[in-house]
Amino acid sequence: MITILQINIDEGTATLAAAIIAAIFSLLTLLSTRPTEIRAANRKTLEAYIPDLSDTIHQLIAISNILLKNKTEESRGNWRQKAEDAKDKLKDIRPKIRYPLWGLEDNILYLTRLPDFTLYTLEDIEVAKKVVKRGTRLGDSLDNCIRKCYLSGRTPRFYELWTLKFYRWHFSKTRNDYKAKRKTGR
Repeated sequence: MITILQINIDEGTATLAAAIIAAIFSLLTLLSTRPTEIRAANRKTLEAYIPDLSDTIHQLIAISNILLKNKTEESRGNWRQKAEDAKDKLKDIRPKIRYPLWGLEDNILYLTRLPDFTLYTLEDIEVAKKVVKRGTRLGDSLDNCIRKCYLSGRTPRFYELWTLKFYRWHFSKTRNDYKAKRKTGR
């Protein structure tokens, strides 16, 4: 018989109490390390794609700004191929990050259209400037969201998806309004 805190406990009960305490601490340890392991796994999944993804997003934005500033068709033609290469690269990455960055695939797809929308609206320079400005805002927000997801090892938050959805709508609305105006001749 063992005496603990002036309570008499037999050896079997003491062993059982020690096993229960050990099981509780082991369960708490498991529950506290699980989120850390999940974050590390998410980071590891994104690690291979982050450099190409961020580089391509910024290439599309930069190429669209250059297309906006170029005055001749010949100089725009030189940048069209660079835009196509960047678009293809981003389209190749998009299915690979679909699950780790759930909800961003439509935004990435719309961003690949930025050079096309810019070229389409160049007849009205003010609309083209709006397209590039709003596309840049979409791209910067997308890049920021991806960075936060990578650093914290998580998927995009609902408010980030809503913000991106609004920027995507705003970006496409400018082009769609211009398209409607062009068709009606107003």
